[in-house]
Amino acid sequence: MPSESNRINKELLAPYFKQWETVREQIEALYSQNDIQAVELMNMAIENYSELLEQGGKVLDDRKNKVVYILLPLNGDERFQFVKDKISSHYAHIQLDALFTETKKKVARLSIQRK
Repeated sequence: MPSESNRINKELLAPYFKQWETVREQIEALYSQNDIQAVELMNMAIENYSELLEQGGKVLDDRKNKVVYILLPLNGDERFQFVKDKISSHYAHIQLDALFTETKKKVARLSIQRK
């Protein structure tokens, strides 16, 4: 799937990271107040992250013998599933923040490598 891997473009993916940055601190504050709105915003952030992964494309992982998202960081499947499963926990927010941070770094690295 080489054509899909050519879609790594920082400028095209930047809105996904910007959207996360706009709600990240708000979600943090809502969790600290035990406000149920944190879960609503987390659902939107999870959808945003899913769209980001889709936009980055997929590739066949020969070691796992399955198709994986190109932008997913190390142990990303398990970590993203944790976020979805434990959405009402503040730790889900911490993990999603880490996933966005690591994915942003991976986008930067891949965009340089593919030029």
